[in-house]
Amino acid sequence: MTTTLTLNGSESLVVLDSAADRFEVEATYEPRGERPPKHVHPHHDEEFTVLSGSIRVGFADDERDYAAGEAFVVPRGTAHHMWNPGDEPAVLRWLSTPAGRVEEFFTAMDRLQREGRTGLVPLAGVLHAYRDVMRPTSAVTRAAVRVLGPLSRSGRA
Repeated sequence: MTTTLTLNGSESLVVLDSAADRFEVEATYEPRGERPPKHVHPHHDEEFTVLSGSIRVGFADDERDYAAGEAFVVPRGTAHHMWNPGDEPAVLRWLSTPAGRVEEFFTAMDRLQREGRTGLVPLAGVLHAYRDVMRPTSAVTRAAVRVLGPLSRSGRA
């Protein structure tokens, strides 16, 4: 059975492989997606290959578009964000190593979408519960997660 996870209104994942050492998905970024906040992954590296369309990736003060056939790596601890500002879907192969709690984090994000709880407090709850997986780089956003996260039940199963 194929597992599909929806992260927000414009990103979805199809799980290809899930093991302790790796979590691999095929990600679809819908056209004209919003630029998400920059973040870091403290304990896992990410590798991406663009299968179709193109994706914009921001690192530090630099942005670059990657097209079909191109690949890039995001080492752990590297501030980044990505989105699809184009007019067609972007499909990427995405590998996280080691897997750690990446799948659990994505499942919690999917649960928010399925329950229609897409506001700031539920999102802060997930980010607080999974701060070992993903951390916003903005000091203001981190403070909001610290304050609002414990108020939400979103980080719990």
